[in-house]
Amino acid sequence: MAEVARSGAAAPSISEEKRQRLLELVRGRTAARPTDLAEDEVMVWPTLVVVEALSAVIFLFLLLGLSFIANPPLVERANATVTPNPAKAPWYFLNLQELLLHMHPALAGVIVPTVALVLIAAVPFFDRSPLGVGILFTSDKGKKIVWFSAIFTVVVEFGLIMFDNYIGVTKSLQGKVAEVVYEQIIPVAIMVGFSLILIALLKIIYRPTRRELFIGLFTGFVVSYFFLTIIGTFFRGYGMELMLYWPWVDLQHAAH
Repeated sequence: MAEVARSGAAAPSISEEKRQRLLELVRGRTAARPTDLAEDEVMVWPTLVVVEALSAVIFLFLLLGLSFIANPPLVERANATVTPNPAKAPWYFLNLQELLLHMHPALAGVIVPTVALVLIAAVPFFDRSPLGVGILFTSDKGKKIVWFSAIFTVVVEFGLIMFDNYIGVTKSLQGKVAEVVYEQIIPVAIMVGFSLILIALLKIIYRPTRRELFIGLFTGFVVSYFFLTIIGTFFRGYGMELMLYWPWVDLQHAAH
């Protein structure tokens, strides 16, 4: 094209379809990379792998040393004829076990985690911007959004647990309306409603980009996971009753 322009000859005409394809190619992200970025890159091998290997060795020796200093908090050998009370799930499922106390088992154990995982997997399809990739929290505003979402999630979930424990949606509506209302409809409405409130507050206060908005929602999910795990681990006693102090009683003594 440059030679044609210098020679003064008329540029060859191209069809409209071909011109649109060329424009689309220009707007897309090119695979070519500037060579000067190579100086800022950190390779996985050996930089990251060596650090991770050293960390694993250090933690291994720390655990070995700790095992010589203190005994693990284990109870007696399991007795097949005695069911411990409470019978708790592994720690990574205690958040779902906590949800089981507040809604229908199918909703808490299947539908909610499935929908959450599908939504997380769909995030890259809605946020395709390369800006901020590899930067923790994307921006300073992203850090503020993370703190806001974390505090909002803890306060809301603590309030909901207290409300359901001492007032109780099920206890208030049982026998008055159909079970589907207080076991499924109301829990779904609460989860969706508070998620929408979080989105609205983030938009009003921070005017986030799409990336920052997803960061806020993902923070809410992560904080929910660990907050419900903590509640299920340390604050659920016999019969999975809420006990806001820990350790609540001697588990070994209660099992007998």
